[in-house]
Amino acid sequence: MARVPPEEWVPHVEAYVDVSRPAAQHSASVDALAAMVNKDRLTLFDLVSKMEMYLTTTDHIVRSRGILLLGEILSQISFKWLDVSTITILSDFFISRLSDWQAIRGALVGCLALLHRKQDRKLCFQILSCILDRYPEAIKTMDGGQLYWICEAIDEEKDPECLKLSFHVVEVVMKLFPDPSGLAAQFACEIFEILSKYFPVYFTHGAGDDLNATRDDLSRALMHAFCSTPYFEPFAIPLLLDKLSSSLPLAKLESLKYLDNCIRFYGAARHASAVWLKLKEVIFSLSPEQLLLTTGSPKDAEKNKNQMVSEALNCLKTAITYIDSPDKDLFINLILLDEDIVNKIHSISRAEKSILSSLEDLAQVHALGSVISILMESSTYFCTRVLQEHLTHLVDVLGTSTDYESQQLNTCNGSYSAAINFGALYLCVQMLTSCREVALVSYAECSSIKLAKESWWLILEKKLDQLIHLLGSFLTLDSQSEQSMFRQEYVACAVKGLLTLAIFPEQCSTLLTNAFEDILAMLTSVITSKFENVDLWRLSLKALTSIGSSIVKFNASQKEVIYCRTVVDKIVSLLESYDGSMPLSLRLEASYEVGTAGLNYMLPVARSLEGAVVTSISKANGRMECAEYVAHLFECYSSRILPWLFTYGGINELALSFAMHLLDEIKDLSMLDRISSQVLLDSLMTGMKLLVGVCTEEQQTLIVQKAYSMVSSVLPLPPKSMTHCLLAVDELVPSHSVQETALIGMLSSVIVGLRLQTPVPDMIVMINLFTVFLLNGKLPAAYALASIFNKYLHNPEFSHENQLDKILDDILERCFTTVLDNSYSKISHSSVDTSNEANFLYVSSGNVPSKIDILSGLAWIGKGLLMRGDEKIKDISMFLLKCLCSGETVASTPAHEKESCGSDSSDTSIATSAAGAFNIMMSDSEVCLNKKFHARIKPLYKQRFFSIMTPIFLSKIKEATSMTTKLALYSAFGHIISNAPVPAVITEAHQILLVIVDSLAKLSVDIQDKDLVYNLLLVLSGMLMDEKGKECILDNIHITISVLTQLVSYPHMMVVRETALQCLVAFSTFPHSKIFPMRLKVLQAAIKALDDKKRAVRQEAVRCRQTWQSFA
Repeated sequence: MARVPPEEWVPHVEAYVDVSRPAAQHSASVDALAAMVNKDRLTLFDLVSKMEMYLTTTDHIVRSRGILLLGEILSQISFKWLDVSTITILSDFFISRLSDWQAIRGALVGCLALLHRKQDRKLCFQILSCILDRYPEAIKTMDGGQLYWICEAIDEEKDPECLKLSFHVVEVVMKLFPDPSGLAAQFACEIFEILSKYFPVYFTHGAGDDLNATRDDLSRALMHAFCSTPYFEPFAIPLLLDKLSSSLPLAKLESLKYLDNCIRFYGAARHASAVWLKLKEVIFSLSPEQLLLTTGSPKDAEKNKNQMVSEALNCLKTAITYIDSPDKDLFINLILLDEDIVNKIHSISRAEKSILSSLEDLAQVHALGSVISILMESSTYFCTRVLQEHLTHLVDVLGTSTDYESQQLNTCNGSYSAAINFGALYLCVQMLTSCREVALVSYAECSSIKLAKESWWLILEKKLDQLIHLLGSFLTLDSQSEQSMFRQEYVACAVKGLLTLAIFPEQCSTLLTNAFEDILAMLTSVITSKFENVDLWRLSLKALTSIGSSIVKFNASQKEVIYCRTVVDKIVSLLESYDGSMPLSLRLEASYEVGTAGLNYMLPVARSLEGAVVTSISKANGRMECAEYVAHLFECYSSRILPWLFTYGGINELALSFAMHLLDEIKDLSMLDRISSQVLLDSLMTGMKLLVGVCTEEQQTLIVQKAYSMVSSVLPLPPKSMTHCLLAVDELVPSHSVQETALIGMLSSVIVGLRLQTPVPDMIVMINLFTVFLLNGKLPAAYALASIFNKYLHNPEFSHENQLDKILDDILERCFTTVLDNSYSKISHSSVDTSNEANFLYVSSGNVPSKIDILSGLAWIGKGLLMRGDEKIKDISMFLLKCLCSGETVASTPAHEKESCGSDSSDTSIATSAAGAFNIMMSDSEVCLNKKFHARIKPLYKQRFFSIMTPIFLSKIKEATSMTTKLALYSAFGHIISNAPVPAVITEAHQILLVIVDSLAKLSVDIQDKDLVYNLLLVLSGMLMDEKGKECILDNIHITISVLTQLVSYPHMMVVRETALQCLVAFSTFPHSKIFPMRLKVLQAAIKALDDKKRAVRQEAVRCRQTWQSFA
């Protein structure tokens, strides 16, 4: 049937919302609109779309009329079928309008119309819940019949979403009637009886049922309903305690959580005895064997048990916290005087040589200790009372079992093997921990606590020395003793006890100065002499770090002095000795971890490390082990200490001092002779860059001036008047000795780390120096030049950038001509424009490795120019491109000329190096030119370079006839593609997809290209995840899948095989008709991969086979 045009029905809407029209016209408008909808001449979608302004306007009269009109229309089309989506949208709209009191009549009419349509229980609960939340005062007038109706509606409800809403309705309704004579009190029994049927919440719906309610949601809503009124207390607490006897783990856990929440809401004084007995049963009597019958495995049973004990202890703590005095005192006395608790403590005290024999014993001791801690931490009074009754005897028991009188303070040189009463040890440490918690809470009252005749402080003070000696003796527990199975428990407990004593707040501490120092000495002795015991060593180190942090937190100045003298000085001294007994990695770890406790501790560590580096350099003499030693020191300094100091302050002055110290040490050739090792030199250069990078501009100025002064004092630099242009290669530095190379390497490291505005002295002289060393294949010189031209470093010698540009042109010309020896000068006649022939004249025959380094140096300079957006990057790119195509020239050269030119191997090496140069220019680097070293980085520079070079490379690849040239072009272009932003690559997917696929096929032959193959494969996988990329792949699907099936057997890298299989799985989203012809080929590759050596590949092969087998 034809739809009614808007001009015919919109007037009816306008007539209805106009309150000045007569009621008869309003009624007629509703009838007319409803008739149109019933006869499908007007859709609800069109109606609501056109009415939007009437439904959402800020004019409350028009808005209320519009909403009422929509509700009236729905009332008249109650027999017309509407889809679920439409009903849901309308329901959400009308429910949301219930909060709009000016339009509530229309909202209610609409809600009722929808209820009459479906008798939707969920909608009923939604409406009721909304009304309860928005208009609680109106609900307070309801009578018992209406409340009974709510109970009846909830009873036997099984829909999860409806249940969630119904629990919320109960919660709100019960809170509305707090009066003892109100409805909540009258119907509490009946309503709770209904609620109790749903406890605990079991959830049988699957993950795919598309529900807006989870089991946790339902359980949380029911728990809130349980706690909605104190009138539920007589029913809820007994129910929950009864459920604690259930054999089902879920019922126990839920009962504990609900009980905890209920106690928080309405206490448990009337049920105190029953609560304790049930909690005690869970804490002490529950065994994994009891749970094994209802869980899948012993591991699950142990996990459930631990969770239940944890919840029970939390519940006990809540009960003690929320039960008011004097009921609280009665409750705690009930626990303290409990026969089982007393017997457990006495049994531990009586067993002078009690040894742990099972995990169950350990769990029982832990449980007892936790209960005692909860009691002690409840108040100062109970803390004192527990110590009075138990601490003295427990310490005496420990003293007896360890023959205290024969123990000496420093026992770390020996080994203790006597049996230890672990129960007594654990309880003593738990009591110490609880005392500290009480001290933190009552920090302001410490003075009065100390003066009291009976206090936990005095009791602890009397046993303190004995306790420290005992705990110290346990640090030497013999690992070969009969209790070695639980050795870690004993040692961890002893370390925890010493730590707890050391980190008491200074005002509340019972420790005297010498006792505090004794504890630090014990733990430090473990670090210096017991490093072969890894567990004890790490526990002690962690304890020392915690003690240092506590001193900083509480600003304990007296303790800080002792800590620095006893711990920091002793630990950092480990760095200053070249003693090989303790592994360097442990010395560095110990120094760093202790330093992290505070800035005043890290600064000595950093200075000590600085001294160790300088001392090691002086002892180097070319020894490889010394070079590696310095490398480890610098790695720790740069990757751990510098970042920490950068975060917490104090870095600038330290870095300046270190950098100047290094320059002082290497300023003469005798020292330079000692750092001839490349490993050592690399470490020094890396460290210098990092040090300079974190300094301020003023500090950097001092460093660069000192570095230049050092170079000028060693090398015979020309007068400033002779350096207006670049000098010849052998005119400036004729020897290029190892010492000179090291010197220039250190100067280049300083230049790399400079900020943009740091002034550089004698810039042209420096550029001359770096250029000469670059032309001799020294890459550090290239890093410096790249940084100079990237940052255009500040210098008064240059009035404007054009002067620096001219120098750059000269450097590039020299590099170009040096690379082109007599065997390569043929490029000037064929591949190079005649206008540029002068730039490619024979200059120096040079060896191939040197030329490869020069090409790499050119790449670094190009990277600097590319990152700052300089147009000169084109000159370098085109030169590299001509190097890539050198094979084409060789192929077209007559045979007699080839013989005179020499072997093709040099051309191949040059082409390979040129391809790698594009990787240098496009990839991110840690060596230089990054944010850490203040490089200029123009946004989207990689994307622009990719866009410029793509058509050029595509043209060259198409023209290439030599396979060597094509491989070099593929490699270079592959580096550009893999380093470009993926969205930019996908934009050009229609042009480069086949090149990527062919590159993967060709480059997969050579193992040296394995990283590039993987990176290109990642780009291809990115295309598979993008809709535009999929469109391009769809047109070339057969060749793409063929290459991927070959890569499934790629032998050189596991992740390539894994990723190739993942890509094949991704093809499952492509049209069936397109991928089905490749099904057999993919399955064969996947089946073959099932025998792969790597598990990750086999797993992906299974997925791939299952996916492609389904395409039947």
